[in-house]
Amino acid sequence: MPDFASDLDHEATIRLIEAMNRSGQAVSIYDGDDVLRYANGTYRGMFIGDFEGPYTFADILRHGARAGIGVRIDGGDVEALIARTLSRRRSEPHKAFETDLVDGRWFWIEQTILPSGWVLTIGADITALKHSEKTLRQAHEAALLASRTDPLTGLPNRRRILELLDEEFSAGRHRGSGLCAAVIDIDRFKAINDTYGHDAGDSVLRHFAHACRGFLKGRGMLGRLGGEEFLLVLPGYGARESMRLIGRIRDGFPPATITENGIELPYAFSAGIAEASPEDGRTSLLRRADGALYLAKEEGRNRTRVAP
Repeated sequence: MPDFASDLDHEATIRLIEAMNRSGQAVSIYDGDDVLRYANGTYRGMFIGDFEGPYTFADILRHGARAGIGVRIDGGDVEALIARTLSRRRSEPHKAFETDLVDGRWFWIEQTILPSGWVLTIGADITALKHSEKTLRQAHEAALLASRTDPLTGLPNRRRILELLDEEFSAGRHRGSGLCAAVIDIDRFKAINDTYGHDAGDSVLRHFAHACRGFLKGRGMLGRLGGEEFLLVLPGYGARESMRLIGRIRDGFPPATITENGIELPYAFSAGIAEASPEDGRTSLLRRADGALYLAKEEGRNRTRVAP
């Protein structure tokens, strides 16, 4: 009597191999000595190409490094990669991980240690998913940046500059290296808007932000509180150093003049500085800086005053 079970098993094996070869998944089987015993077309295209052997796992990685195919190797040290991988290749009966290839594709690899000690790996192309993930991450980062940025000037907005001031308090810098806050206000800004229009006022705000940003160059953090009011946070600065810094900013455009639709728009600013004491918090520091700004305005504008 014919052995139909054996015939069926043989045919099923052939069909299974055909299916795996047509599959977009990358399938491989390594024996107990890590010699490749089977690889479908996708796996061969990823890691082997025209390589003629020997098909050990380590030598396939070495071949990929030479030929510019296979996994992307950070730092280009294939021997270090082999050492790291072999030490944990059979550490778990089943594990899954993602890997990126030199050609830019990403695969999700599932590896299973069979009872015989052989290793079965099945990889699925997740490149589209990774691209979507990257797009979502970039969109999230862009949205986060937008939520922290004043759209007119490009400076940190009120929420963000106050967060930055809070971070300085949390780091305790007001108790050590010093911390100052300066509230800055464009003088007679309402008159600019009323006389020349809001577009002219916007130009003044953008000009001021650009000029200050170029001058500060990392020496402080400037943000727009709203309207024509700005906050300059100066970590590591005392009142005297802050006074000199703002004086140099003022001297950089005495008074500033921009041209809007052929009309010259001179403007100036007033500033109030407060140096943080160990007892200060954000609210008390800004209240004292506001008080100093009020004095600067009362004394004629275009000047800086320091809170007692």
